Parts: sequence; structure tokens; C-alpha cells
Amino acid sequence: GTSLPALAIILLSEPMLALTNMPMAFSAPMAAPVVAQRASVSMVVKSQSLPFLEKPVNLDGSMAGDVGFDPLGLSNYFPLAWMREAEIKHGRVCMLAIVGYIAVDFGLRAPGAAKLGSLTSFSAHDATVASGHMWALLGVAGIAEIAGMAAIAATMNGSGRAPGDFAFDGGFAKDAAKLERFKLSEVKHSRLAMMAFSGLITQDALANGGGFPYF
Repeated sequence: GTSLPALAIILLSEPMLALTNMPMAFSAPMAAPVVAQRASVSMVVKSQSLPFLEKPVNLDGSMAGDVGFDPLGLSNYFPLAWMREAEIKHGRVCMLAIVGYIAVDFGLRAPGAAKLGSLTSFSAHDATVASGHMWALLGVAGIAEIAGMAAIAATMNGSGRAPGDFAFDGGFAKDAAKLERFKLSEVKHSRLAMMAFSGLITQDALANGGGFPYF
């Protein structure tokens, strides 16, 4: 026999315990999403060159000059080795081109160029197309492209050949640290030369091909 007062206390205490346990029951599930959200935010890696964008997945920093610059996401659709080969090739051509362009406007001429008359680098294009010399230059460029296809194919097939490597290192490959520094320098100069040559040609055209100093 339980007395009536004791029974009343038991009946009243059970709801009170349930009510006091309700905040504890609901507080645990609410804390879980906050922890998950913080973890997901900390895993996002930003691009070094474009801090307001996420770092491209395929740009892992293994190549010289890789600063995570790929705003169009091209590395998701094209092989990275092929794009690096193209970047280095265009950069090397532009480094040579910008020096040659200015040198011609300072008076340097190839053998036999005097037959074309007094020309600037800008006006020489149309003149050499008309004379046929440009077609010879196009043929030489085509031969160089064909000769380099085997090396590019080797890179794409996983031979271990680095993009742009034609075994012409000037003896700097003996020092690994120095070689890496020169690789970075080449990429930086290549990018600068591509932008500079585009600007040079545009400015010379706006100045009606008057030659150096292009204004």
C-alpha cells in the first residue's frame, strides 16, 4: 500500500522530469549541423591567384608557375600536360618575336630583305606575303610542328617527359634546384611575353605601323 500523498508525488514528478529533459533532448541534434557546416567551410581551398574563387582541383601545384589560375575551368576538360606544352611553346615564340619585332624596327634585316624596300615590322607582313617569303617561313614553322609531335605524343602517353622539354637545357639540368628556378622564370617570362607582344602589335596598328616607339 502506497498512501495517497505518496502516489500524488510520483504522478506529478514523472511529467516534471519529462519536461526538464525536453531541452536536453532537442539541444543535441541542433548542434550537429553547426559542426558539419564548420568542417565543410574549412575544407574549401581558395586559388592563390584568384582568392575569391576555389582552387581548381587539377591544379595541384606540381608544375612550375602554377598559382591556381583557371577561371574558365579548362583544366577540367583538357589534359594539363597538353595545355602546359602549348603555353610554353607560345611563350617561347613570343619571347623571340618581341625581340625580333623591335630589332627590325631598329634596322636589323635578314639577308636579301633589302629587295623589299624600306619596311617596318608591321608593314613587312603584307610585303612578305606578296613576295612569297612568308610562305617559306610558314613551311619552316610547319616542319618544326611536325618534328615536335613525337615528343608531345610521348608526354601524353605517360613517358615521363616534361612538357616543353626538348633536351636543350644549356647545362643547367645538372643542378636540380637551379633547374626548377629556371623553369619558373621561363613560365613567368613566357606569360609576360605573350601579353607584351599582343599589346605591342595592337599599339603599332593603332599608330598606323609607324615603327618604334609605336606611338
